[in-house]
Amino acid sequence: MPQNLNHLLKRSLWLLLLLPFSYLHWLPRDYVDRSIYDLSHTNPYVATKKQLDNILQDWPKLKGNQLPAAYLNDTHLNDPNFISIKKNTAYYLLRKKDVYRRVVGKVRIRDLMPRDEYYQSTFLFSPDSLYWGIDKRILHRLLDLQDLLEQKGYDRDAFWVRHGHRHPRYNEEVGGAGKSRHLYGDAIDLVIKDINQDGKYTKDDKDIVLDLCEKYIIKNQGGIGRYPWSRTVHIDLRGKRARWDSY
Repeated sequence: MPQNLNHLLKRSLWLLLLLPFSYLHWLPRDYVDRSIYDLSHTNPYVATKKQLDNILQDWPKLKGNQLPAAYLNDTHLNDPNFISIKKNTAYYLLRKKDVYRRVVGKVRIRDLMPRDEYYQSTFLFSPDSLYWGIDKRILHRLLDLQDLLEQKGYDRDAFWVRHGHRHPRYNEEVGGAGKSRHLYGDAIDLVIKDINQDGKYTKDDKDIVLDLCEKYIIKNQGGIGRYPWSRTVHIDLRGKRARWDSY
């Protein structure tokens, strides 16, 4: 047997042996489950608000006070400081397989929800419930941003989503502000890539996104976190103008 073939077979055997063990950890399992989902489901690019709205209609919605008591306690939604969030936020009831579905462009639900112990402990075909408290309006604005980028000759997909909705305990764990709009599900953090398609990321790429958000997407209807030392842009729909540069 040729030496390189023998080496390849040995390597493949090790991978097969390691796969069951790696599946026990949520990060590699998440990658595997996402790949299986894409192989077994139609998961098209989402380019219109009609597509998005039709997708969201597939899941029931619950008011915050309808969530299980254990979940409300674990996530701190029963804390007196967060009663208004529990009262005013609606939550989509999902199963784990649902989180791999695309909802805005290539962005998946998993990118827009807490990847907490509830997320980490569930498997692709698990019947366990997950709760996603996103505000549909912010998803519409993200689609608007993508459309504007494309109209101006930029790459509409040159970003990834770091955070969307967070429940209070998860917000604390990731160091979010005490009154973060992520708690209300109307905020998104974007990490900017090569928007202008010149082959690399520079400050110009981020400035393009900030300019569009300032003039067309958010304007005086919400917040923009600029974070000038990083690639991150925060947008939210708090209902009034807010701008800041530091966490």
